[in-house]
Amino acid sequence: MFYVGETVFVPGGWWHAVVNVDNTMAVTQNFVSYTNFETVWRTLRVERKKFSCKFLDKLKEAHPVLYEKAIKMNKEDNFVMYYDRKLLEKRYGKELDDVVMKKRKGSSTNSSSSSSSSSSSSESRSGSEK
Repeated sequence: MFYVGETVFVPGGWWHAVVNVDNTMAVTQNFVSYTNFETVWRTLRVERKKFSCKFLDKLKEAHPVLYEKAIKMNKEDNFVMYYDRKLLEKRYGKELDDVVMKKRKGSSTNSSSSSSSSSSSSESRSGSEK
């Protein structure tokens, strides 16, 4: 039980429920830092697919170090972002799971083609939002 003026801190990733039995003021904040970025990014890109694409574009402008880290993590995990997935599905005209694995395996051996494909997919993504 908590009393007037007390503060409750719930660490990221902890399950919790709140029942307010009286008038209550709550302040919530989802926090991303250099320290927890890897954990947040791996969760965000799966659970909030469209938002993570917009977030990645903003990172490129505001925090290029974290942007590069996200791109590197995506390559290491063979993860294809939502907008890139939609473009590839449109191009190949079928579900992407089979296509992505073949394409990713082929591009991981040639680093110059993977870097050029990531920059062209970023341009495609930006152009599709306009």
